[in-house]
Amino acid sequence: MTTNGNRTAAAITGLMFVVASGAAPASAMTGNASSLRGTFDPASASATASALPPALPATGAGPVTFGYLCFDKKTYEPTGVCAQWRLVAADGRLYRLPDALGFEVKKGKPPETGMPGKLAISPDGTRIAYHRASDDRVVVRDLETGKIWPIDHSIARGSLGSPFQLAFVRDGRQLAISDEGTDGNRKDVTLARIDEETVRRLPYREAVLDSDPESGKLTLLSEPGLGRRGHLTVVEGDRKRRVKIPEKAGKHLIWGPFAARDDRAANLVPKDAPACGPDMTPVWLTVFDTGSGRMTKIRPSLPKDVYRGDVIDWLNRDEVVVAAGRERPGKAANSPIGAYVYAMNVKSGKSRLIRKFTVPGKVYQDTLAVGGYAEVTGNLSAGKVNKPKKRGCE
Repeated sequence: MTTNGNRTAAAITGLMFVVASGAAPASAMTGNASSLRGTFDPASASATASALPPALPATGAGPVTFGYLCFDKKTYEPTGVCAQWRLVAADGRLYRLPDALGFEVKKGKPPETGMPGKLAISPDGTRIAYHRASDDRVVVRDLETGKIWPIDHSIARGSLGSPFQLAFVRDGRQLAISDEGTDGNRKDVTLARIDEETVRRLPYREAVLDSDPESGKLTLLSEPGLGRRGHLTVVEGDRKRRVKIPEKAGKHLIWGPFAARDDRAANLVPKDAPACGPDMTPVWLTVFDTGSGRMTKIRPSLPKDVYRGDVIDWLNRDEVVVAAGRERPGKAANSPIGAYVYAMNVKSGKSRLIRKFTVPGKVYQDTLAVGGYAEVTGNLSAGKVNKPKKRGCE
């Protein structure tokens, strides 16, 4: 592992050069350019341009909806002005997050060995969790008050980037940290109750889908995959109940992210992965009763140019949150997964667009973190639906 000092330097060196050279144009910010509360117009510059958004203010930033890393057109890596995480506020303002680990390259190795840091946004957008570069700590930050909670979680020595996954559970009061094993399975799972400042190391190497703060009931997932059936585990006190996940829904393999709440778990099933490349077009929405194990499947209703959709949360009793990517016309690159956020009805499969990522430029390797959807009341225009391109063996 590089030293904490090297991690910090890797995150800010390029940015210091841009500021010193005056490459960030004054037109990119409104108001006092030196103010942390200055605003940045995403439409005025691409994510790979020299314009640099202001740092996240210490307090009063308001809820955010997306976090991402851009990349430099020359290196194709998050370097220079793209070396830090960027946050998109609900009101459209764009900020950078200087103290988070953005991208780490192993010293003496080519950029291909670099790995990004991790960032998560709470469902209401008021809190973020990230890997702090200066001391290798996982921290949670309240965007309104500025309060920061360091989480008691050790990061493996010799690691590159952030060797773990971060996920808020239910709301911004609980955070699950899943360490990544070398074999692709989780090694350790930590559940932090942030306001209570307690940390619990779970004796299960499964993903935390839900944690009821009142009863303490846990819903866990052992992910299904190619040649591997998964299962859901419900833990209530000393009792543990396991629900096997079928291999297929219809003729399609069940794989991809799940979300659980109130004794139900949901997943979007893609088309089978053909030999000439995977086709992740959603074909079934599956809903599991974690008590009986009964599975129901519904045809999802999404725009035809959606090439992938992942269930990431439950919005309410009747709807799940789907992070989707859509095709762009011509030779333009597809939008990243999560650029379109839908609420999907678990009974009818109908969907409505509730969030949309509109910042120009490209996102580095789908590092798009999604949040801030819990308080949405209206619907957005889905825009023009493009003719689907060939997918998989089609």
